[in-house]
Amino acid sequence: MRTIAIATLLAAAVVTLGAPASSARSLDGTVKVGGVFLDQTGDRTAVQEISDVYDGFALSQIRLDGSLDPRQYVMLDLRDINLDSRQGDLLYRMPGTLKLTAGYVQHRRIFSPDGAVNSDRKDWRAGAQFTPHKWLALSGSFNAYNRGGDRLAFPLGTAGTLGTRYDDALKSGRLAADVHRGRNGGGISYSISSYSNDLETAAKRTGQVVAARFYTPFLFYDKWTHLFRGAYGIQKLSDSGIDHTLSLFEYTTVIEPTGAFQLRYNFNASRVDDEATRLKTDRFQNDVDATYSYKYGRVRGGYGYETNDDRSLTYYHSWRAGTDFNQGKRLRATVDYAGRVKKDQEQLTLLQDIESYRVRGKLQVQPVEGVAVGGGYSKRQREFTGIGVKVDGDVANGFGRYTREGWGALFADYSYSNDKYVDRVGRFDTQSYIVTGRVEIGRIKNLQLAGGVTYLKFTKDLDIEKSLVFVEGAYRLLDDYRLEVKYNVYNYDDYVLLDRYYTANVVRVNLAYDLHLR
Repeated sequence: MRTIAIATLLAAAVVTLGAPASSARSLDGTVKVGGVFLDQTGDRTAVQEISDVYDGFALSQIRLDGSLDPRQYVMLDLRDINLDSRQGDLLYRMPGTLKLTAGYVQHRRIFSPDGAVNSDRKDWRAGAQFTPHKWLALSGSFNAYNRGGDRLAFPLGTAGTLGTRYDDALKSGRLAADVHRGRNGGGISYSISSYSNDLETAAKRTGQVVAARFYTPFLFYDKWTHLFRGAYGIQKLSDSGIDHTLSLFEYTTVIEPTGAFQLRYNFNASRVDDEATRLKTDRFQNDVDATYSYKYGRVRGGYGYETNDDRSLTYYHSWRAGTDFNQGKRLRATVDYAGRVKKDQEQLTLLQDIESYRVRGKLQVQPVEGVAVGGGYSKRQREFTGIGVKVDGDVANGFGRYTREGWGALFADYSYSNDKYVDRVGRFDTQSYIVTGRVEIGRIKNLQLAGGVTYLKFTKDLDIEKSLVFVEGAYRLLDDYRLEVKYNVYNYDDYVLLDRYYTANVVRVNLAYDLHLR
């Protein structure tokens, strides 16, 4: 069963590649075979980046990319085929007529320090798009996401109400048809979903949504465009028969009296009718946005008003404003502000009143070709005034890039953040520092080298260090053969929780062969 996903993708590829040969066929690709050597110690939940690293022989990659003839393009990319971290993607395209896609991803999450409590996730996806006429497009997609594994109780050592394992599956699909002619168009879609858990049958549920949309310019003014969208859906718990329905209506209008100015208004209304709680929740949202563009950038601003009404009325005000300045590659700058206020009229919601805002600025300068430097700053704050809780933080970052054709490249990033949390019990402060550096060297014939480091430090009420180091190289042995070696070091130390640490050394070695099929 573990190889069904890859076998299916390979079968699809064989069918595709089995099309009649053509003198125009041109396929390039790569086959990589090697091994992974893993040495680790400590708490395996501390560094989830290596949860999908498996020790041993690896059929690392099979990739084909090219055309079967001038009107057929195919791409097949399979990775870690024999390991439990296997992935695959397939694409077949006839430009303007047909597009087929398929994919599979399998990965693991680890929940206990020794790795004994974990879960596997498997994600299937497939899609198709068919354009029989230039004014008509038909599409469909399917996704299946399966999770199975162990569950930890909280607090540890207790008997959790959800049990010690889970085995659930979420399947979803969508069919859609879109038509357009000039500036007029629209479409309809039908979506369906199904959730099941073999260990908890009462959680099984299904859902269906039908949606339609239509857009057209104003009858007497072609610089004024309207968009209408509506949806209706039902989600039902299969065993109990309890369901809730969702209905939605959306209207958007855009006016562009000149090429420089745009005014946009959006109205969104929805209702959720929950049979289990006997609640009907009505939500209405109005947003107005204006944008003015000029030679070197644009200025923008907007306001939104939203209400939610179930047992009590809750309303929101939001503001946004910003400007972008762009002088080609030499200078790019952005400054923006966003704020939001929530008011609970009867103080019945859990968090009650909320006030939040964010100010952000970014700057990038390219003084000479191949060099780029820049940085940014943002301040964010959220205050739950009704319950006396506040979050306040600052983030600053800087970066530098240097590239030279034929030699290589240098990259460096630095980020600093300072966060303060005040709740009903006390105060919690943290500071973090993140430094990243990378160097690439391509000066030596037939040899590509790269190395880098990421270092994270969390201080004040936390005391954590984390680092990731890598060194890699690829040497071309012959015209079509390459030897690839990559060495990674992962390290994690929590000096407050003394038993929470982790160190891993990972070496990947691959022999790659480049294919050229004509």
